[in-house]
This record gives sequence, structure tokens and C-alpha cells, in this order.
Amino acid sequence: MNCPKCKAEIDSDSYYCDQCGQEIRYCQSCHRPGKGNRCTACGGRMLSAVEYFHQPSFAPMVTPIASGVGGAELIVESSTTLKAPTSTRLLLANGLLGISLEGVDGAVLGRRQGIYQSQLARFPYVSGAHAQLKFEALQNHWTVTDMNSSNGTRYNGEPLSPGVPCRLEQGATLQLANVLLTVTIQ
Repeated sequence: MNCPKCKAEIDSDSYYCDQCGQEIRYCQSCHRPGKGNRCTACGGRMLSAVEYFHQPSFAPMVTPIASGVGGAELIVESSTTLKAPTSTRLLLANGLLGISLEGVDGAVLGRRQGIYQSQLARFPYVSGAHAQLKFEALQNHWTVTDMNSSNGTRYNGEPLSPGVPCRLEQGATLQLANVLLTVTIQ
């Protein structure tokens, strides 16, 4: 699928674009991915990926593809294409700083982008799009990847190389610039 904002090709199981950090939203009516509050195709209400995939009556996703003659066809994919992680819960926290971030697959940790920006905005050394969380379903574990941040990401005190995923373990420390977080996996 392509990001509605930057048009980069992204994994169909992403909640956020791994290139620009844009939250991917889905139309409650026609199930197309997009951005904003209203669908540009049908006018339906747009839901965040978390809201969309946690609906009691989860509907299959519909993806528009270009057709050969001036229009678009729709392909209906199985509702099992995209899933939120259910077996392993991730929490990144620092009680002294009042930070508690629950892991969401594909979410960007950043001061200006991602679902955690409201909690990270007050830390000037954290980059706008600092790092990204990912749940690896086949291996049943979480990873964090530095997004070429200005002040770096450290795992248990060791610097992470940008673009290289690092597996998160229970009790470890994750440091975004000067913000230290403890990893809890349930």
C-alpha cells in the first residue's frame, strides 16, 4: 500500500508510514486508507488504524488499484491481513518524568510525529521522528529502530545504528536522546 501523505510504499500492516511518520487512517464505510477526518472517496468517517482494527465488527480492507481504462477497481483483502499485536504487550515508561507509552505496531516515537508526540513534545533533544516500534509477529517480539535521530537512541547504554532494528527485552532501558525509558513486556 502507499502512504496517503508521501506516497511511499509501506507494509500493509503498518499503522504509521515508516518514511514520513504519517498516521494511516481507514474509512469506516468504504475501508480505504487515507488521512484526515473524512474519506475523500465516500465522505465516511476516518478512523485511526488502532480504532479501525479493534472494532467489534472488523470489516475487510478494500484497496483501490488502478485499472486499465480510466477508473479504479477494488480488491477486498482478508480481514486477517492487518492485525494489532495481541499476545505481547509493550510498555515504555519513566515514572519520574510522567511518561507511559503503550507499544503500537509501526508507531513512531517522536516529538512532532506519531501517537506519542503529546508525551514527548516537551523534550527538545528528542527528534521529531526519533525511532519506530515494530511488533514481529512471527518471532513474537518487539523491536525499536532509530530513524536517523539527531541525538541518537541507546539500548541498555549502547548506541543503536540508524535503520537497524533492535529487539526489546523485559527490564531493558531504551534512551531517546536524554529521555530514559524502562521496557516492560507482558
